[in-house]
Amino acid sequence: MMEGKPERTGKVFLVGAGPGDPELITHRGAALLRKADCVIYDRLVNPALLHLTGRRCERIYAGRDEKGRRQLRINRLLVEKGRRHRTVVRLKGGDPALFGRLSEEIDALKGAGIPFEVVPGVSSPWAAAAALGIPLTDRRVSSSVAFVTGHLAAGKRSTIRWRELARGADTLVILMGRAALGRIVRQLRQAGRIAATPVALIRWASTSQQELFVSTLGQVEQDLESWPAFGPPVIVIVGEVVRLAQTLAPEKRKLLEGKKILVTRPASDSAGLLERLQELGATCRTLPAIAVRPRPIPAAEAKDLLARLPEYDWVLFNSHHGVEGLQRLARRFRKDLARTIRGKVCAIGPRTERVVRETGLKVDLVPGDFSTEGIRRVFREIPIRGKRVLIPRSNLAIGDVLAKSLRNRGARVDEIAVYETVPVKISAARVRRAVHGADAVTFTSASTARSFLESIRSAKVPVKSVLNGTAVVAIGPATAKALKEGGVHRFHLPSGSWTIDGLVGAVVDAIGNPSGCGVSRLRRTERGVEAVVRAPSSETVRSIRGT
Repeated sequence: MMEGKPERTGKVFLVGAGPGDPELITHRGAALLRKADCVIYDRLVNPALLHLTGRRCERIYAGRDEKGRRQLRINRLLVEKGRRHRTVVRLKGGDPALFGRLSEEIDALKGAGIPFEVVPGVSSPWAAAAALGIPLTDRRVSSSVAFVTGHLAAGKRSTIRWRELARGADTLVILMGRAALGRIVRQLRQAGRIAATPVALIRWASTSQQELFVSTLGQVEQDLESWPAFGPPVIVIVGEVVRLAQTLAPEKRKLLEGKKILVTRPASDSAGLLERLQELGATCRTLPAIAVRPRPIPAAEAKDLLARLPEYDWVLFNSHHGVEGLQRLARRFRKDLARTIRGKVCAIGPRTERVVRETGLKVDLVPGDFSTEGIRRVFREIPIRGKRVLIPRSNLAIGDVLAKSLRNRGARVDEIAVYETVPVKISAARVRRAVHGADAVTFTSASTARSFLESIRSAKVPVKSVLNGTAVVAIGPATAKALKEGGVHRFHLPSGSWTIDGLVGAVVDAIGNPSGCGVSRLRRTERGVEAVVRAPSSETVRSIRGT
């Protein structure tokens, strides 16, 4: 860790973002992103890391420009933002000290009197080698390793001593070497490396798009002619250690490896879905179609509701937001929800049940079908005439089919909006960019589907042209109905329960299961997430994490 001279201005943190997998950023780096006022990030930084920043954080992309003045522009930005903000994060792929032009940015900050700190990151060579089972050193075949850049600054002549490197280091790791690979191979051959020397090219290391290309010095250029799309970012590893990739590399591909999935769930609710998809190897993009926020309830209305809570025979929670909203209301007036509610409690599904239990309440009923329709069906078998029922819910759900059904059977139903579901305005162009290249788009509620499709319709753009063959996956019947009403008639539904795990299983069935078997459900184990796969004659378990 290096520090500049402290001043009264803000401070610039030069942070290593890691090799690509957002989970590989350091704890210190993640903490700085959460408190940052401004983030200046590079092309190779995973966009998922930007979700760690706050709403008011200024995000500046510092990718390449056409005039080749990128570094000078970045230096000026660092000084400008360092003077304006308290905490500025300069987010750089891998480790900032390895071929990251760190010294140039430090010189600019020192010259302007801006305090700085360097926060190391996991460098891409370590991640690339580890992810593919290539040890950079091995006491049997390699006791030395050298790191080289294959990219030179404009107008600069190479000073790399390839002859000495070829003879002096057992393993060579070349960063940014794809474009100059032909020249590098020739120089290594001229320096004495034999044609049979193994070569590995690793692309998008540690991400779900990770690819490995193995050849030899004598054959690699010819082999790559059949794979022209294998372009940057690429790390090249030369040496006998490459042979160990076949014995140490992971045995199986993950079910969603290489797949891109768009998640439209509210940002506050998306973590669980993103985690499950990423554990199966997917690359996720987020485009929240709705936002969920507490509804401001006047004091008189809130006190009246809390006074009536003990009178209800049933309290029906069809979302964890309803539980949290009612709990917020009770805490506001220093009430214990578990002692105030005396009737029976119904929770729509496992997550809502868990949140209810955390308040201290007992859950009396969870329908087998985790949906509003499931609650309707189960209450057909329960005497409800004359009973008082409370449904704490979203402002958009007031008067829905569940409340009508219970009233038709003689129940006295009160609905209270304890939270608001607000559509997020998204331009059709932004929707198109988010969907472009995605293998699937997921919808976890009718409101997300309606808001997403309305964003497209408001621009008078055909829905079919935006989705353009992308698989659409809905969590349950209500969401499917909203999609149909919006003009989407081809979609996938879970074959089991209407839950997040069911949704993920439907995604795997739709785009990620080449074996022809169906994924009936997911389950968590100490090793991560496992998919329970429906085979033609029996049920087998396919382990995901660590394969």
